[in-house]
Amino acid sequence: MKDYALKINGHTYNVQIDEIDENSTLARVTVNGTHYEVEIEGGKGAAVAKPQVAPALKQADSARITPATAVASTPVKTPAAAAAGAIKCPLPGTVLGVKVAVGDTVAVGQTLLVLEAMKMENNIDSDRAGVVKEILVQQGATVMEGDNLIVIG
Repeated sequence: MKDYALKINGHTYNVQIDEIDENSTLARVTVNGTHYEVEIEGGKGAAVAKPQVAPALKQADSARITPATAVASTPVKTPAAAAAGAIKCPLPGTVLGVKVAVGDTVAVGQTLLVLEAMKMENNIDSDRAGVVKEILVQQGATVMEGDNLIVIG
């Protein structure tokens, strides 16, 4: 069992790798207290090795290192007032598109945005009627479970 503290887009996540089944490509992990069974892509059954963490080079400036395919995004805003009327992210993923704008009137069940998670497109629908007060994410943003997405007042 290994414990890691990961910082992604300014959010800290406590990740615990509980068990890796060396006879398959499955691993059991816990992220901020939520348990997941994940599949390691590219693994070949018994050939899957336990993950190893290499120390970062001291001279590396991690703030300047970005993947070649990185999409520039603004940080996710989390105002205190947003908690009451916020639509929260149900699972980690990437925002493919936002279907509403600030000032739009939305109905219960209306699609607010599309989220790609686990290689599937998921519609995030409104659970309340109201007016869109604030959009806290943009297309291409990576979001985690529980993040505020849109505020409806």
